[in-house]
Amino acid sequence: MLENKVYIIEYDLVSPIGIGKDTLIESIKSDLTADQLITNINTNGIPFKRGAEIKEDLTERYKDESESIKLTCKADRKLELLVACYGLMKNRIVNLTPLFKTDETGVILGVGADSIQFELFEKHKSYANNDNPILEVLTQINQNKEQLNITSNAYDIYSIYLAQKFNAGVFQKSILTACTSSTQAIGLASDAIRNGEVEVVITGGTDSLINHLALIAFGKLGVIHESNQNKSCLPFDLKRNGTLAGESAGIVIMASENFIRKNNIKPIAQFMGYGNTIDGYKITAPDPDGTSMTQAINDAMTQSGLTVNDIDYINAHGTGTKHNDQLELDSFENALGKEVKKIPISSTKDRHGHAIAAAGVQEVCLMLELMKHKIIPKNLNLTSPCDDTFNLVKENISKPIKYGISSNFAFGGINTVLIIKNEIN
Repeated sequence: MLENKVYIIEYDLVSPIGIGKDTLIESIKSDLTADQLITNINTNGIPFKRGAEIKEDLTERYKDESESIKLTCKADRKLELLVACYGLMKNRIVNLTPLFKTDETGVILGVGADSIQFELFEKHKSYANNDNPILEVLTQINQNKEQLNITSNAYDIYSIYLAQKFNAGVFQKSILTACTSSTQAIGLASDAIRNGEVEVVITGGTDSLINHLALIAFGKLGVIHESNQNKSCLPFDLKRNGTLAGESAGIVIMASENFIRKNNIKPIAQFMGYGNTIDGYKITAPDPDGTSMTQAINDAMTQSGLTVNDIDYINAHGTGTKHNDQLELDSFENALGKEVKKIPISSTKDRHGHAIAAAGVQEVCLMLELMKHKIIPKNLNLTSPCDDTFNLVKENISKPIKYGISSNFAFGGINTVLIIKNEIN
């Protein structure tokens, strides 16, 4: 077990199953799924029609922002999700933020790949005969004197936005490792606190697959289910055939033990440890022997000082893809032995979709709510388990969660596993 303790003291989430953390648990209890036909973009001409998108108009959540932020949010969905998430929590943390000192606070954020809205280009026809049409249209769109471009901003603009809001001056870091981006950001935040770089880190992530570029790219890779049917994402089911495109943004505030004691703050959770590995087997698939996945789980357990019998729940990556799900179960067994088969395991991506860079933070925020309300969610669409020797949850369970695991595995064989202790109950 690591000596220097790290705690989670605040968090919030914008998700397809709830705008704000306080809305999440009712969605879980009622088995709500955001798996619907996509309406925020035109899907004519592409076979990927379903997704988990946030239907609510978010502009009210950031009505007090500057005009340049509002304008940029119209073109940059990742920024809009992040700004809306900050808007949810800013009034609640008004007494907390003055405690953050500039030279003791940093930001580490997981972000997704950039996606230009092609609709914007249709408004600018003058580039038709130009040698560099992309550059010309970007110049036209971004004609302003603000810090932000309307589109195609640098990847660090998201962490800089939070750094300005939280007066964080030590570092502003951006992590782009696909499905593990925000998971790694949370793990690296704990390292920065334990190493004494900072007392507080603002972490989390933001991403959206609800755009043409992402849907087509991930669809061509065979990881998005091509269907107009309900229940398009089937984690751990024999009939699984792809994940559900999603979007989300989450903010988690982590702090040192010294900080919470000095300021008399009751923490929400303790961050026990994490494992982070890479196998580099293939850019679009994990190593089929699961060695690096297994190592990430082992490393997280070693850092935490826990045994398999301490774990109450595993919120699995569980994408509903052919490559991931059985391999993930096998890796947990290889790392933790037969005893892991007694632990309740579920994936919630069949409810909120796969938010890629924001997948980890979405599932950590959800884990914190599950801990608070003593609920273990079922695998919503599971009918034919791919491995019925595991405790793949088939009905929502009322049960305390003291220690929970959250795992995410990404393209390139990047594997990140987190362990969290409930400090609420």
